[in-house]
Amino acid sequence: MLGLVFLLLSCVVAVQTKPKQETFVPFLTTQRKDIISSGSSSSATTSSSSANNVSGWFTRNILQPLTGGPRIPEHTITDYFFFQVATLNDGSGSYIGLFSQWFVLSELREVSEKDGPNLGGSSGDRAGSGNVYEGQAEAHKQNAIQSKGKRDYHGAARAYVEAAKSYEKSGSDFNMMEAAGAYEEAFKAYNMVQQTGPGIQCLENAARLFRKNERGGSRAAKIYTQLGDLVKTQDTKKAVEMYRESAELYKSEGDGRALHATIKLAELLCVLQQFQQAYNCYNDTIIPETMSQEILQYTARDHIVNAILAHLGATNSDWIILASDLTRFEELCPDFRGSAGCKALQALADAEWERDPQAFQGACQAMNRLKTGGMPDWQVGLLLAEKNKLEGGDLL
Repeated sequence: MLGLVFLLLSCVVAVQTKPKQETFVPFLTTQRKDIISSGSSSSATTSSSSANNVSGWFTRNILQPLTGGPRIPEHTITDYFFFQVATLNDGSGSYIGLFSQWFVLSELREVSEKDGPNLGGSSGDRAGSGNVYEGQAEAHKQNAIQSKGKRDYHGAARAYVEAAKSYEKSGSDFNMMEAAGAYEEAFKAYNMVQQTGPGIQCLENAARLFRKNERGGSRAAKIYTQLGDLVKTQDTKKAVEMYRESAELYKSEGDGRALHATIKLAELLCVLQQFQQAYNCYNDTIIPETMSQEILQYTARDHIVNAILAHLGATNSDWIILASDLTRFEELCPDFRGSAGCKALQALADAEWERDPQAFQGACQAMNRLKTGGMPDWQVGLLLAEKNKLEGGDLL
């Protein structure tokens, strides 16, 4: 009970003693003068060349304001009721106002990589441009989170992209993964404002970075599948490449999702009439793996139908090969033997052998009933071409 009373009193005091926004500029001016002063005292122990290596942040944001009159970078102050947070728009610092005072949350100091680990801090501090970029990335990330909170998804997306770019510049493997995650968040934000193009580019960048990391293969593969799903109706060729990348990465990771990516790849290869590649996917990977997994065995006969028709397309409608495929797959897969798909394909082969267009059309109608919604367009195109050889007219 006493703790609750103390908490309530603290909240009341925090609200009443919250510093006014106009006190931030004087605070920051004083803060920067102190930084210059401490920097001057330590410079006596360094060489003149090291002093010249202090990079543009001090010159731009400290020296110039002090010599040419106080100039504070553009900043944003957000009121959180109990306290206020001020963020410099260039990502170089963030501050909190609480109990009548302003405090430093984070402040970036760019230094040259030649300056070594002791410039501007203790020997335990990280220094160099990588540390600066990491700090900038965190500042952009916080801006993105704030923008999301305000439902400014476009602003959030841009901030996440900037965060990702800064993480990339830092160079470390860990930050490369952070950059990939930021790109994913940017995609989600772009998706909220229906900006598909920039969002897809962000996903591609995320996949690229995950792929470079030895622990990111499955994550990259998942994104490539997602990209394939997003672009397959607008850019089938690109979707094929995305599914191919996904399948290869999953396979290299020993991930069972490689099969599902390969199925999607084969279906689109048929749409592009790259029938030999599609047949290879079915014959070498999809059919053997679905037959070997008890939970997927029932799907094998559907894949066999697709494989046989893809092989028909690859062989320029060689019906002798189709008949051979039928015999082989009947022996290979007992579930396929006597199935509706097997019977329809056999009826097609018989009608073509007998040159009977009416029987061929009847077999096509049986094929069309195998799937809800009918045959896919690529199968209709193959069989329509054969029907036109037998007799001019429509197939279905």
